[in-house]
Order: sequence, then C-alpha cells, then structure tokens
Amino acid sequence: MKVIKRIGQGGFGNVDEVELENGQRLARKEFAKNQPLSAELLENVRRRFVKEVKVQSAIEHPNIVPIIQSDLKSEPPYYLMPIAQSSLDDDLRQDKTLGGRFVGAISDIVAALEELHSMQIFHRDLKPQNVLRFTEDEIDIYKISDFGLISMKESNLSELTKSGMGKGSDYYTAPEIHADLRKASARSDVYSLGCILHDMVSNEPRVPFREIKEPGEFGPILSGCTKDDPSKRFSSAKAVLDAILTVEFEPTAVLSGAPEDFLAILAAPEPPEPATWNRLADYLEGQATSQDVAATCGRLTADRIEKLCRDAPEAANRIALIFAEWVSSTAFSFELSDAVANRVELFFQSCDFEAKTECLMALLELGTSHNRWYVERKFVRLCSADMDDNLAKRLVVKFHIEGKGRVCRKIDHLEHSIDFDRKNLHPRLVKALADLCL
Repeated sequence: MKVIKRIGQGGFGNVDEVELENGQRLARKEFAKNQPLSAELLENVRRRFVKEVKVQSAIEHPNIVPIIQSDLKSEPPYYLMPIAQSSLDDDLRQDKTLGGRFVGAISDIVAALEELHSMQIFHRDLKPQNVLRFTEDEIDIYKISDFGLISMKESNLSELTKSGMGKGSDYYTAPEIHADLRKASARSDVYSLGCILHDMVSNEPRVPFREIKEPGEFGPILSGCTKDDPSKRFSSAKAVLDAILTVEFEPTAVLSGAPEDFLAILAAPEPPEPATWNRLADYLEGQATSQDVAATCGRLTADRIEKLCRDAPEAANRIALIFAEWVSSTAFSFELSDAVANRVELFFQSCDFEAKTECLMALLELGTSHNRWYVERKFVRLCSADMDDNLAKRLVVKFHIEGKGRVCRKIDHLEHSIDFDRKNLHPRLVKALADLCL
C-alpha cells in the first residue's frame, strides 16, 4: 500500500492515509513507540494493541469504527479502517455546540457505550480525539475509535496513566482509573462522557479528575456524571442521555385546566404516589390539550416511568398508550430520538399487550420518520424471533389496522436503512408482511 499522508499520532500509534492497489483509500493505524517506555511495558502495550484490533474487529455497531483489514504479525502490526471526515475534537474547535446539534453527538457516543458496556467492555480513554465523524447516506454519524486502552477486567496497566495517557486524556479520565486502570467500569466511561458534555455546554475550565460543579440547567447532569465516588454517578450512559432529554423538554408553561400541578409533582425529588398516577391518567385522557400532553410526556423521565410501571400498573398501561401516541405524532429533533426511544422501551417492558403493541408502532414510526438507526435497531430487536408469540399475533392485527401503505413503507425503509432483512422478524410478522406487502 502507498502512504499518502500522516493523519494523526498518539502515544502508541501512528495513523496514515494509505491507498491500496485497487485505488481504495483507507486509514492505517500501526503500533508505534512514540514515547520512552521500558522494554517490559512496551511489550505489554504491544499486546494491548493486538487485543484492541481483535476486540474491535469482533464488534459490529454503527457507532463503533469498523476494522476492514489487519495484519497483526507484521512489524509493526497495523489495521485498516475507513477515513473519517474529522474528529469530534476538530468539530468542537470549530463550533462547540456543533451547530446546536451537540445532543446528536452525545446520542451516538451513548449508543456505542451501551453496546460496549452490555459486554462488560470499558473504553477507559474516551475523549473527543477518539470519537470520529463519518458521513453515511448524507448523514453525519459519530463513532468511537482508538480502543488501545480498552479493558475487559483482566489487565494491569497502571503505569500507562503516568507514561501513556497524555494531558488530553487527563481532562477526560475518571479519578479512580487515573491511579489504576483496573478500576475501569461503566461509570468511569460515564465520567468521560460528562467531560465531553462539559466541552459542549460550558465555557468554564475544569480541574482534571474532579467533580464538575457549575450552575445552569446542565449543572446537575455534569455533577452526576463526574462525582468523585463512582457509585454516586449516573449508573449508565443511557441515564445521562435521559437526563439531557429532560432539559430539552423543560416546559415553558403550566398545564391548562389541570386539577393539580402535575409537572411540579413529576419534577419533585420524591416520585408520585400510586393514586397520583391514576389522577394523571384521568387528566391526560380527558382534560389535557395536545400541548399539555407534550409537556407531561416530556417530564416522564426514565426513573419516573419505572416507578409508574412498578407502583401503578393500571395507570401505566393507560399512560403508555398516550405516550406512544405522542411519540408517533411528534416531529422530534433528530438527536433526541434515541432518548425518547429508551423511554418507550421502558413502557414496553412492563405494560400489557395493547400498550406494548402501540409502543412498537411508536418505535417503528419514530425510527423510520427520523431515519435514526438506533431506534430502528431497537424495533427490530424487540420484534425478533424471540418475541412472545401472542404479542406477535397482536402486532399482526395492528399491522392490518394500519394498512399496507403505512406499514410496508416503513418496513421497506428499515431494510434499506440498517441493512436488515424482514425475514429475521418473528415468523408471524414475516407472514403478515408477505400478505400485506405484495
């Protein structure tokens, strides 16, 4: 291959743009000793580089940079990946809010972290330089890369915090892994996520390895991401995204004709009592205007939905139907779709078949109308062959009620959008779509 130019250089690797014999241009990352290391540590890091390639090659996810080819026995070992348009670091230097769409970048990062954390894999070096932007089907998408310090709970590379993780990492690294990388967890990546969010929403400097304490609407979120004690941070990246959604949906007015201040009740530290949930369901079904429904649904955070489903299941079924209708009929900002879909899934997990069916249709509408891969993949996963057979029957009925035009168009979009084959859905859905979409 022919080297075109140097793209980047880090503590343990160089990245070059290369051209293959067929004319294809890719980015090549090769192992390199770009700083003084002992022979023992250098060999340790080299093994980590090789493991990075193997781990990253085994993961297929739209928000994780794919490895196209590798040669781990060459000297030095290397791998090839697509060439990015830029890094998140470059983009933030140009515009810290990314044109007001910074939540979209956070959503992409959260989607990748969800995938990694579901396998108990932790990045440990998450920072804007390791988040790359690609353009696919005319849509910008951010993907996590540079897994050189990835942890699968078995390595001891604490020396790297002194020799291999430079100042750039210091500003994003959780305090517990600065001293010992073996203490990596989902919450250490949450700390790094909070630091990236801080880059986007604040002009204040921050002290490395410390909690971020600032006023403003994002202040509680930044603090919740970066607590010194990991157990006091958000428990997951998805929880951070849900908190951001709550800020985005902050109501600007009180509810019209509400018998009680439901918005204040939902925002209070203590969750509502079961009887209050029933009164809220009555209100949403009867007196509430469309603006009232939107304001209320926007305040239904993930923890409130979980509490609702646990403490007042009958009210949860009623409110889930209203929530699903709100989602299906609302044109959200593209970058908010993932967090909204996560809330829909919480209702789906706990409610009855009627509510589950409406939640699935809401996910299908949200994903395809907003062209959001994360949401589309969620719908497909929930409608796989493992789906409850009776729920599949219920969804088939809903497909027929919706009609050929609406359902078939959305399924066609899914297949094009996420390289999906409808034959992988539940067999009853496959048959129904075959009958409908002739």
